[in-house]
Amino acid sequence: MREVKIAADYREFPSGIPDLLLNKKIETTLENLKAGDYLINNQILVERKTKEDFILSLITNRLFPQCEKLKRNSNYHLLIIEGNPYKTNHKINREAIQGALLSVSVAWQIPVLFSKDKNDTANLLIKMGKQMLIDKIPKLRKGYKPKKPKNQQLYFLQGLPAVGPSLAYRLFCILVRLRK
Repeated sequence: MREVKIAADYREFPSGIPDLLLNKKIETTLENLKAGDYLINNQILVERKTKEDFILSLITNRLFPQCEKLKRNSNYHLLIIEGNPYKTNHKINREAIQGALLSVSVAWQIPVLFSKDKNDTANLLIKMGKQMLIDKIPKLRKGYKPKKPKNQQLYFLQGLPAVGPSLAYRLFCILVRLRK
């Protein structure tokens, strides 16, 4: 069975999460990541923020450039916020926080998860890694998207598990005969 592998940015070491992952028997390495704080199974790039850091990122205009880096460096990305960002020591409007969360999740299309503490964050990272090891999760297809209806149908059929070009064509021919 394949194992969960997590690369943590070396700047995350003081957070204690890499140690928590190692204590939970998860293969964890410290690296200099281009973006994000954790890279899970070389697929999911995670930006982790405490509630205070999330608000500071918003105030100092670091949040959206970080979102851009996440999008540019992975197909799967996620923001984890530890704690309640509405309850911090900073004087910031509730609507500004809501607007930032909406921008991250809707405009940037980066899911946002909340954890209660470091241990909860470590458990979320592990669960994500285990889910990505399951072969039943569909993989995103990149590249050419056909314009003609026939080619779109063949493209769709080839996207099904274990269906290559020749089987897709045979299935397509059967479907065309059934329509007649």
